[in-house]
Amino acid sequence: MAVLTIARELGAIAGGEELTFCNALNLSCISKATLEKRFSDLGIEQTFLARFDECKPGLAGCINNSAGYYWETLRTVIMQELLNDNIAIFGRGGNFLLDGLVKFFSIRLIAPEDIRIRHVAAVNSISESEALKLIRQSDSTREKFCNYYYGKSWSDPHNYDLVVNTANISMDDLPQMIAPMLANAEREVDRKQLELLIKTQIIKHALFAIPELQLRYPDIFCDADGRVTLRGNIPSTAAMKRAVETVRKIDGVNEVVNELVIVHHDLQHMPPFMH
Repeated sequence: MAVLTIARELGAIAGGEELTFCNALNLSCISKATLEKRFSDLGIEQTFLARFDECKPGLAGCINNSAGYYWETLRTVIMQELLNDNIAIFGRGGNFLLDGLVKFFSIRLIAPEDIRIRHVAAVNSISESEALKLIRQSDSTREKFCNYYYGKSWSDPHNYDLVVNTANISMDDLPQMIAPMLANAEREVDRKQLELLIKTQIIKHALFAIPELQLRYPDIFCDADGRVTLRGNIPSTAAMKRAVETVRKIDGVNEVVNELVIVHHDLQHMPPFMH
């Protein structure tokens, strides 16, 4: 399995270069277009994705758990893509999301501000001053996104295996340069274990898809026999009962062990899915 994660400054690459780059490395490209389709397949409107994608959620999204639902959907979609073996994940803190799940190679693409301005202005048909404003806003929102969901810094070079200045190394030359590094990062994956992790994530996603459950700090485990253990905080007996019933209906679940705790939720400083 070859997995590459790519963080990129807005304007560090020209529009459309993602797919050409991935094709050169024989990797499936997991970009915004891919996420839009996968979210749509799950019945989630693009307006929802646009509201939360690569930005820190507002207060309302934290209180009603919409932010948690976005993150669990993102995690579910990307984990399912791992079954395709050779993939490249653009943005969304892919290197942080996959940490501890599979072995991967991570890169960060940067470029001088003047180059970024030209690219952004050309792609969006806007002035250079407007492009600069968009760039600075993008840098800020991506930093806040990774800090909120992962507790990590998007801009810290220490969080990547390689940082590439696209002003000096073109996207045409980059595949040949990193191919040996990517090969060294390849690893045989225990498919059964990966499928079990994905099943566990699907269960968690199904619970977050029901806003009124208000599940907090979930710790869910599914074993190879289809025995699911539910842990976490939930606001009422009725919500607990519905959570258990929801999980029982999921394909492949044979038994549900309920260890949920009823807690009347107060506003938390941490994201509800982090613990």
